[in-house]
Amino acid sequence: MTPMSALLAVVLPLAATGPDPSKVKPGWLGFGMFLALAAATVLLWLSFRKQLKKVNFEEKPDAPRDDPEDREDRSA
Repeated sequence: MTPMSALLAVVLPLAATGPDPSKVKPGWLGFGMFLALAAATVLLWLSFRKQLKKVNFEEKPDAPRDDPEDREDRSA
C-alpha cells in the first residue's frame, strides 16, 4: 500500500462523516475575524471616499459622428 492510498484510507471516512454539529462553534476567533474584516471594510470605504473627492472630472460633449449611414438616411 502506497503512502498516498493509506492517507486516503484514513482521511476519506473522516471527511464523509464530518464533525458533530453540536460541537462546532465559531468561538472568539471567528468573532475576532469578523470584527477585523468589518474594520478593514470601513477603512477601505473611508479611503475610497477620500480619493473620490480628489477627482476633478468634467464631461465634454460628444463630437458629432461622421457616419456614412446617417448621410444616406438624411438624403432620402
